[in-house]
Amino acid sequence: MKVLVTGAAGHVATLAMPGLEGRHALMLTDLKAPHRLPDGAMFQAMSLLDASDAMLAELFEGVDAVVHSAYAPSAERDVYSVNPPHLDRFDAELANVCMAQRVYRFALEAGVKRVVIVSSNHAADWYEHTQVHRLQREVVYPDDLPLSDNFYGWAKASYELLAYPYACGTFGRQMEMVMLRIGSPYPIDVSRYEPGVPSPQSGLPRPDGPAAFKRALGAWLSDGDCAALFRCALEAPLALPAGAVPWVVAYGISDNTRAFWSLESARRVLGYNPLDDSEAAYADAVTRLLTARRPAYGGRLGPPRS
Repeated sequence: MKVLVTGAAGHVATLAMPGLEGRHALMLTDLKAPHRLPDGAMFQAMSLLDASDAMLAELFEGVDAVVHSAYAPSAERDVYSVNPPHLDRFDAELANVCMAQRVYRFALEAGVKRVVIVSSNHAADWYEHTQVHRLQREVVYPDDLPLSDNFYGWAKASYELLAYPYACGTFGRQMEMVMLRIGSPYPIDVSRYEPGVPSPQSGLPRPDGPAAFKRALGAWLSDGDCAALFRCALEAPLALPAGAVPWVVAYGISDNTRAFWSLESARRVLGYNPLDDSEAAYADAVTRLLTARRPAYGGRLGPPRS
């Protein structure tokens, strides 16, 4: 396939690329070129928000599938940060919704069959902030109503819902729309969870101490599993019932023992089979910071037990 990857210089797209390289003809676009171009890939610098309709039509010409990873950040990328205040992020996040609309529309007009959207666990992070950390819920499922308590998550949920009319065929034909709610595709910085280390300032509900380490273990997505997830999301025939709308929401994490997001749709619909587990990858830290301190810090999720 000819695959267009937007936001190609970004962190997630960089991790996804090994799952696609050598398998497809890659057209990459971003404001700047990636540090390394995959073999045979082509790159075009472009702002998807500012480009003319003619420029976008040319970019999408002949494309079979799209991985939409582009993101226009507000001043601070960390969703938990209090700078700038969450209320001031609306305009920046609305721009990202508008960008998604341009991508979907030009994909439709170009005859693209499938669009893979880089969404985020924050599309439904109200459940985590309000229920998971308080031990009122064990798992968040991809078919739970997308509820977020911040504009970053609201925008990600908006990408997902915006994709639904395109999947329904409202505009003349159906496109397969696959939303990947990415967890944490970064190495876990264990030093942040050492006893006595102060928690970062946050404008949203956020665990600290051992509970924060458990959260990091549950949210982790390894580099290898990230590449495999995007390969499945792009290539797998969608295992959906006959006549179902081809609109899929799937969480993107590794096969973590302490996972609190369900991989059900990722496994069943996309055929994703993650191989890594943070419990094994960070076994020494788990022993030192959690299991060796039982019963105070036992349990899969939530705060230390009294």
